[in-house]
Parts: sequence; structure tokens; C-alpha cells
Amino acid sequence: MGAIAVPALAGLPKWRWGSGTVLLHDPALAAGRRLAQSGRARGGDVLAIGGDPVRLAQAVFARGPALVVGISRPADALLIEDVAREAGYASVQADVAALREMIAASRPRDTGLVLGWVLAPGGRLPQS
Repeated sequence: MGAIAVPALAGLPKWRWGSGTVLLHDPALAAGRRLAQSGRARGGDVLAIGGDPVRLAQAVFARGPALVVGISRPADALLIEDVAREAGYASVQADVAALREMIAASRPRDTGLVLGWVLAPGGRLPQS
């Protein structure tokens, strides 16, 4: 299963996997586990969404990452995006096709709505 994740994420530009990138995932989702496995393989900072997602997000955005990439259920995505907005981050729509592919490849194991999202300071992608 993880073999599918690495090629999907390989399509994301290299700068997204620098030291300033944080990957957040729901470990209960197959797509989330794939993101985590791929992120670890590429040396990313990988954190599981668990417990209080608001406190997790506050800790993540306090570090000032260049980019936060995640796969989660809509409720967690909404809470994390609210915290991100307070920290000056916004949703980025660029090149989330790799996340969509990972989510699609995980069906039917993941039931219900699963979201892939990218957040960056000011909604602007960092320059490579």
C-alpha cells in the first residue's frame, strides 16, 4: 500500500519537503497512513492528529512551518484551518492532485469524506 503513496507525493515539488514542512495525518485513515509513510520516507516532520486537534494545531503553527500538508476528516480539517487562519496561514489550492490520488487509492478502506489540504503563510507557496 505504501508504495502507492511515495510516487503520488513525488509529484509535489521538492521545496514542500524541506525542513519547514509539517505533515499532519489521521492515523485511522488509510490515506493518512500513506501520507505519513511517504513523509517519513522523504524525511518530513510527520505528526498524527489525535487528542485535541486545536492544541496540536496551535503547537504546529507556533513553530512557524513553511508549509503544512494534511489528510483528515472534515471536522479536523476545519478546526486546524481555523487555528491556521489565526496564525496568518491560509489554504493553498496548488498541486493537491497528489493528495487526491492518495485519497482515491485508499478507497474503499476509508469510508466517508476524507480531505487533503495544504496551508501556507498568507496562502502563498514558499519559493523553491
